[in-house]
Amino acid sequence: MWHTISNFALNNPSVAIFLTLGLGYFVGRFHIKSFKLGATVGVLLVGLVIGQLGKFQIAPVVKNLFFDLFIFTIGYEVGPAFINSFKKKGLKFIIQSVVFTIIAFVVSFGLFKIFHVKFGEAGGIIAGALTQSACIGTANSAIEALHISQAAKTAAMSQVAIAYALTYVFGTVGVLIFLKNIAPAILHVNLREATKNYIEKNHISAGTTGVKISANIRVRAFKLNAGCEFLGKTLADFDKLNHGLVIEEVINNNKLLTAATTVLQENDTILVVGNIKDFAAFADKDPKMSELDANNFPLNLKRATVLLTKAYNYHALEQMMSNGVIIDSAYHDGEKISDYSRLTVGDHITIIGPENYLNNCIKTIGYEKVAGTKTDVSYMSIGIFLGILLGAIVITVHTIPLTLGGGGGALFAGLYFGWLQQKHPNTGVIPPSTRWLLKSLGLNLFIAVVGLQAGSGFVTALKEMGWLVFVIGMLVSILPHLLTLLFSRFVLKMNIVDNIGSLCGSGTITAALNAVNAETDSSVFALSYTPTYALGNIFLTVMAPLMVALLA
Repeated sequence: MWHTISNFALNNPSVAIFLTLGLGYFVGRFHIKSFKLGATVGVLLVGLVIGQLGKFQIAPVVKNLFFDLFIFTIGYEVGPAFINSFKKKGLKFIIQSVVFTIIAFVVSFGLFKIFHVKFGEAGGIIAGALTQSACIGTANSAIEALHISQAAKTAAMSQVAIAYALTYVFGTVGVLIFLKNIAPAILHVNLREATKNYIEKNHISAGTTGVKISANIRVRAFKLNAGCEFLGKTLADFDKLNHGLVIEEVINNNKLLTAATTVLQENDTILVVGNIKDFAAFADKDPKMSELDANNFPLNLKRATVLLTKAYNYHALEQMMSNGVIIDSAYHDGEKISDYSRLTVGDHITIIGPENYLNNCIKTIGYEKVAGTKTDVSYMSIGIFLGILLGAIVITVHTIPLTLGGGGGALFAGLYFGWLQQKHPNTGVIPPSTRWLLKSLGLNLFIAVVGLQAGSGFVTALKEMGWLVFVIGMLVSILPHLLTLLFSRFVLKMNIVDNIGSLCGSGTITAALNAVNAETDSSVFALSYTPTYALGNIFLTVMAPLMVALLA
């Protein structure tokens, strides 16, 4: 009976793959407080168990195709934020993220050399200890490019998967405890009290239920009479002169005008959007205006889906709400949420408000995504094609072959194509639901194949690695965070809130961000987490193939 089942699974690997996915996603739901096992770890563990049935023969192109889809989508999503980080984000955050990556690389390389860690094990330790699952794929891509036998490549890829499984849990839980409890103790700071002081100093709302929504759209209508100071000014001029107020519409001889270059003339009627305080000052500014009943003029409302990219924080969102913009829906990591303090770079919100005012608001938090359900498959496929070509380039430095591999090339192609799509929003659209599927299924189908193929050698490889891999993983997890914490405190002079928040982002460990949020009853850490998270996703993913090349 068991022999029959084993043969059936081995001869029909698609059955084993989908069984691994189904059970893996189920196991991934397991969580204890802030720690969640996650679908990727769940799929890998189930794959390793099912892999005990025997040696699965699955064509490498299967996992490569799905990983390329996954990693390109990651680049596509964070590309605009990644590039904007260099243009607009705080210099200290960028420096900290770079320093964290350098320290993580030096610490890892030093430990791997001292303890003679194999390059396959090294790729898995980086992926697990630094909780960057994408490193499994980029490490495997680098291994595929090595001039070694196929048997050696297969053994090395098995080591990647097993080392990842051994180090991931501590990489999450250990770092979470370090940033939440140990780091404040090292700096002799009460984190809850420091957070409170930070909020008060920066005049940040400390609410934990997210942004309060005001559904009252404040719109007032005025007729411009002779002598009014705004005559001859354009709508753009008006916006500059009256900070906080925006002309939504101009009615001239029963014609509706909205262009920013529209010049205001005598007897024009203007519909102005803004908050009460700004209107109080505006009403007394020029007596040569007659207020009309705004209800007699239809307001042109707009619905827009926005990708959060720039200097986003819930402060800016709260200001939008006070001026009548309504959030219709918000998605974080593909899940619909009502707590807007959880929003970070890469998340999507759908907002409704007066069209011109909304267009001005969007620029302060991100950019509008073109509505639609169709994916530009041509754009995506060409991007991946060019990425794979980029990854095929090998540069030899002192006899060491350096290459991004197919995965690394697809990542950089995604960065560029995502940035390009931001500049030309009507081209290259990949809807949020499609991106979620490509990221989740792309990565985890790849992981399922890796687990199934590594399963038959799991016990043997585990005996060879021993507990040394786990111990090295602990050091790789903690030392970069500790050293960067001290560097940021004493060299960059960062306060504890920005320091810990940006460390959560540099290490791409969202579980730690959630933990410090819960510990302090505040979401203020997200302000510094956002810019470094985009950088960390890129830097850490590229580290794995570089490490493999150097150690091989």
